[in-house]
Amino acid sequence: MYPEYFGLKEASFSITPDPRYLYLSHQHQEALAHLLYGATEGGGFVLLTGEVGTGKTTVCRAFLEQLPDFVDVALVLNPALTVQELLHTVCDELGIDIPADVGSSRVLVDRLNHYLLQAHAKGRHSVLLIDEAQNLSPSVLEQIRLLTNLETHRHKLLQIFLVGQPELRDVLQQPGLRQLAQRITARYHLRPLSSAETGDYIRHRLAVAGVSRRLFKPAALRRIHHLTGGIPRLINILCDRTLLGAYVTQRKIVDNRIVNRAFRELSGEHATLKRRSRLHPSWLILLFTILATGAGRLGDNNDWKVKLPTLTQDQPKPDAIPDKKGPIIRTGSDTLAETGGPATPPPPPPEPVSQPVAQVAAEPIPIPAEPAAAPTIQPGPEIASPASPPPIEEAIMDRQTAMARLAAHWEISPPPPESTNPCGLTEQQGVRCRQGRGSWDDIRAYDRPMLIELSTETGKKGYGVLVGIGPTRALLETGSAQTELPLRQLKRYWKGRFIMLWRPPPGGDTLVGPGSPAAYVDWLRRTLARTGARLDGDEGSTSPTLFDPALSRAVRAFQQRHGLKMDGLAGPETLIQLNNAANLPNIPRLEKTG
Repeated sequence: MYPEYFGLKEASFSITPDPRYLYLSHQHQEALAHLLYGATEGGGFVLLTGEVGTGKTTVCRAFLEQLPDFVDVALVLNPALTVQELLHTVCDELGIDIPADVGSSRVLVDRLNHYLLQAHAKGRHSVLLIDEAQNLSPSVLEQIRLLTNLETHRHKLLQIFLVGQPELRDVLQQPGLRQLAQRITARYHLRPLSSAETGDYIRHRLAVAGVSRRLFKPAALRRIHHLTGGIPRLINILCDRTLLGAYVTQRKIVDNRIVNRAFRELSGEHATLKRRSRLHPSWLILLFTILATGAGRLGDNNDWKVKLPTLTQDQPKPDAIPDKKGPIIRTGSDTLAETGGPATPPPPPPEPVSQPVAQVAAEPIPIPAEPAAAPTIQPGPEIASPASPPPIEEAIMDRQTAMARLAAHWEISPPPPESTNPCGLTEQQGVRCRQGRGSWDDIRAYDRPMLIELSTETGKKGYGVLVGIGPTRALLETGSAQTELPLRQLKRYWKGRFIMLWRPPPGGDTLVGPGSPAAYVDWLRRTLARTGARLDGDEGSTSPTLFDPALSRAVRAFQQRHGLKMDGLAGPETLIQLNNAANLPNIPRLEKTG
């Protein structure tokens, strides 16, 4: 119906998942980075929470798609299990042969421990991801905590991710679960989209569907955010209905009037929009979903089981996360302050007669002709460098070659050709490998040579070795030479994924805090002192090997200066920036370009 009218290739706001429509806001990227870091670093629990419809499951799906090849994941999608059922499920999905009549928890844990030790010896990481974790019983949560005791002298054998609704945080605050809560090493809470993000999200989905011109007036975008509370799932449902309303009234651009009418139809009430918009988002989700289902617009629920997600899908059902091919096994920080958008204008007075959009089509209201849409402004030509750089294809290498180049900058041995782990051998040589997503600003802050994942229009994929960056240009290695490329040109081929190396304190620990060995605390004190940090406390002089309150305050002050999370603990992000600020030797840095 409306897709052809607007020139769309298809309905762009269907809530059936489609990987082409994936949109990650800044906070979703942050949540994804937390998950990816937890999968590769290991140790403790990683907690991801969020209100219904904010995109938790979308983040998990993106996480599964971006995991390194050396990470195996067991998914538990139905947490309503007993302790024995949970252990059987984990063992079964990791491919551990367990007779069905084995009901002893001790036997199941022994078999699991044996498997994890073998996987660790092969350089593989094992991850357990539990969706809808707010439904776990206290006894099962306690058993999950005990699984973190499966470890070697230096490493945890199983990394555990708990994903759930906000009630999960309340569950973990129970006194009987304080031991588990103390083992949470990373946590992130997803909030709804801001007003600006809502507009970007809607424009992104329209562009993917083939239309880059304006279909929603700015005021209509703000109104949609106000009515949906920034919940991606609700945005989809309301936008779908508004485009249908614009189609039947022969409008080319959606305005506030169409949005308001579509919202009233979905809510099924003739109450004023002002009162309706105050409904809690969870009530809106239930109301929108029931009405959309009754109108037959939800589609077949089975479709998404075999498709990748869009940003808006955070299904609360056990089958919310699809399988991941390859090593993924089939089973099923706190938030950043969101940027507020423009102030929402007061709602218009209710119309004298409220009638369904379908009836309006029978007697259309005369509408003045819409002004011609402004032509799309095409970006200007790229600024050519003094020496014409080779095509981007020449800067793309396979992972093995690129990793060997990166290792050479650190003067360490690259992983062997037969290795499936791009970060193999790095830990044994005193450096750590970090894989994640970021922006050019993140790259500048890390200030390390790194691999950036590239993909061109011709289908060529691989890695570029980034060795320099400036305000507008980047420097890549190509064969035996180097080439500069404009950042705006390179951005078309880079979606934010990178692999970098960094050097932890001597000994290899990636977190220094209370209870850390004396050698790590002493190193932290000496390195902070090189940055000019004040380490004297009101309590008087303390032992240099004790992580006391004065040292914690010094770490917080350093984190504040560098825009890091101020938790008073020296984790990887803090250690990387500390190495930079202290200008420690034997750390390669990015060259400065134009």
